[in-house]
Amino acid sequence: MIRKIFRKLKHIALIPLKILSKPIYATEWYKGFFVGIDGETYPDNNWYRKHEERNFDLINLGSSGGKWAFDYSGFNIKAMNWAQQPQTLLEDFNLLRNYHSILKKGGIVLITIMPFTGLNKTTGVRDAMKYLKIDAQDPIQPVEIKKARLYTQYPILMGKPAIKSVIKHWLGKEHIASNSKSKENLEKNPMSGTQLEADAKRWIDGWKKQFSIDDFEAPLTEDNQVGREYRIKLMRELIDFCIERTYKPVYVIPPVTKHLSQYYTPRFEETYIYGYLRSVGRDIPLLDYSKEETFQKDELYFNSFFLNKKGRCVFTRKVLERLHLCS
Repeated sequence: MIRKIFRKLKHIALIPLKILSKPIYATEWYKGFFVGIDGETYPDNNWYRKHEERNFDLINLGSSGGKWAFDYSGFNIKAMNWAQQPQTLLEDFNLLRNYHSILKKGGIVLITIMPFTGLNKTTGVRDAMKYLKIDAQDPIQPVEIKKARLYTQYPILMGKPAIKSVIKHWLGKEHIASNSKSKENLEKNPMSGTQLEADAKRWIDGWKKQFSIDDFEAPLTEDNQVGREYRIKLMRELIDFCIERTYKPVYVIPPVTKHLSQYYTPRFEETYIYGYLRSVGRDIPLLDYSKEETFQKDELYFNSFFLNKKGRCVFTRKVLERLHLCS
């Protein structure tokens, strides 16, 4: 009896939050928290209601580098890009665990390797919120999941930003995150050489701050070594998961412009990339395009780091050819 009364009071107390949150749902600010809202990104139950395709040839995992490296449209292949900006290795693995059955027997899992895939990063409520609009049996990012669900259902709890988003929506002054004219969808690089140099330096400085690194030539810090051990274990589990189910995991290192790759010294690459992959200790193919000059032309990127529409098409074709999936 007491529990029923408590649930009733709780329901009544939440009514104002529901009313205040309703106009927020329509804003670009709110929609921008989530991936897969269109029901096309991942093969969840909503996707299966609209599609009959099965037995996919390939999926790729990864963070921002993977998101902007691959575009399978225009190729005679059944493939999906599951990378997001950003996305942790744990989230990669959990996406794979939830949706791997879309792959055919012997299907390929591309694991995008970025400069700091081998280090762990702090995640929070927004990382957990990102995946709450897709139908997944288990949380993709479990950290702060209860708070994430609360904010997703009642975004008014996020305070001033939520209120400002509604005002901008009503005034028609919202920023649309991505459209056909966005820089990432151009077939050229909108930045000058000077701007690209500055952009590359911004990435380097940002990584140093994010991972508390003073000198890329120095050994890993104690905290980063702890993160490294966690990422080694996680990558082993991900690869073993693939092999146990007859999938073929493949490492891929996408290219970057020379403006950025100039900071990738041999010591840096050994400490943060190749040393990590060796420590994982799994004998799987590595497609390494980090030094291939064909893909380092500025015209293939929309900044110093990410491939533009033209670059993604050229690079995707190259990878598919290496995997004998197109000719």
